Amino acid sequence: MTFLDQIQNAIDFIEAHLHDNLSLDEIAKQANFSRWHFQMVFNSAVGETVKDYIRKRRLSESLEDLKTDKRIIDIALRAGFESQEAYTRAFKNFFGITPGDYRKSGSKTHSIFSKQKITMGYLDHLYKGFNMQPVFITCEEFIVIGLGSPMISILSPEKNNHIIVPRLWRQFQRRKAEIKEPLNQNSYGICMPLAQNEKKSPDECYYMACVKVSDVGEIPSGMVSKVIPAGEYAVFTHKGVLEKVDFTINYIYGSWLPKSGKKLRMAADLEVYDHRFDPESDNSEFDIYIPVE
Repeated sequence: MTFLDQIQNAIDFIEAHLHDNLSLDEIAKQANFSRWHFQMVFNSAVGETVKDYIRKRRLSESLEDLKTDKRIIDIALRAGFESQEAYTRAFKNFFGITPGDYRKSGSKTHSIFSKQKITMGYLDHLYKGFNMQPVFITCEEFIVIGLGSPMISILSPEKNNHIIVPRLWRQFQRRKAEIKEPLNQNSYGICMPLAQNEKKSPDECYYMACVKVSDVGEIPSGMVSKVIPAGEYAVFTHKGVLEKVDFTINYIYGSWLPKSGKKLRMAADLEVYDHRFDPESDNSEFDIYIPVE
């Protein structure tokens, strides 16, 4: 089964159970991905988060129900909304008209969010003009010391990464000098999965701002150490301002990965910030390590 088949399987499962109470774990299982990687892969390949895709498809399907004499409250519940008011707000935000006004208008044509068909042509169109080839590196096991915190990624409705990560880096930069004898001057951002019993939210993971060390030694107060296991990584270089890194990430997971023949490995994602990194410059560069096998 190809990478594209895996994503299409997830989409087909969603469509077959569009009006059921779908869980992210169920959908990820259809694609043979861990929940950890599935949200990133789906968002990059489809251009929508899983939650937004389901919501938009349900709203689009509800247009047909509005052409009947079904009560709007019943249509709202079938579309997965808890109340007619919530459905009406979402419907108006998406279509620019309320369900009632749509029904009164004689069901004129509106733009419908259709089921996605993921093909190489679709991905080429989505990332037209963007091409980035990685270097493959096998990293030996290494140790890091730094500040870490659970966080929830941007792909979750409960996201807090935009608050947690910048705050963590500010704190770390003030205290970096407390770490004795780092192996180099680089800083590392490490995002790793959490065990199920360590999570307060299903979408929670763990992020560290840190440096490499030769051994654990003395850990400054409030800091932690982690051992990063050996493994293969595809290394990409993000060029430009930090605010545009999402496009690089989406290209990696949405365009490069499906064509690469590689599979994602259940391990930490790494960011390496060296002398090339300058958050104030358009010429800034840093490396993104994606675990593969």
